[in-house]
Amino acid sequence: MSRAAARDAQPFGERFAWRMVGMFAGMALMLVAGTWLGGRGTPLAAVLIALPLTYGFRWRVASDEARPGRALEDERDAAIRARADVAFRRVASCWFGALALGLSFDAGRALLAPNGYAVPALLLLGLVMANIAGHATVAWLYRQDRA
Repeated sequence: MSRAAARDAQPFGERFAWRMVGMFAGMALMLVAGTWLGGRGTPLAAVLIALPLTYGFRWRVASDEARPGRALEDERDAAIRARADVAFRRVASCWFGALALGLSFDAGRALLAPNGYAVPALLLLGLVMANIAGHATVAWLYRQDRA
């Protein structure tokens, strides 16, 4: 199967979701390695800048992929995105609940890195992980639907 044929077999939403999973995984690694372990604020600033821009990425990629006379998404895509929103909210809620619980005890606060970027990095890491969960859910549901 040629590369173009393989691309056409995979829906736009699935291709985009896999790209975003990779991008958010890179953000998570950068946050953990640079901010938590390295004690630098640059990764934190980079994620703070990139995170809001990710919402424009979908619009930009969709406009590049749109073809005349062909719908890019339908009701099935909206249903898949709705299920991904549920995954996002669940992961975010669990992450922030666990973080609040962990930081409410001295033992949890003692585990923090000794720099001023640890708590902001953990907060952003929660958003990044929730985004990974949402996009991975989209990709998995498309793949499951195709099988």
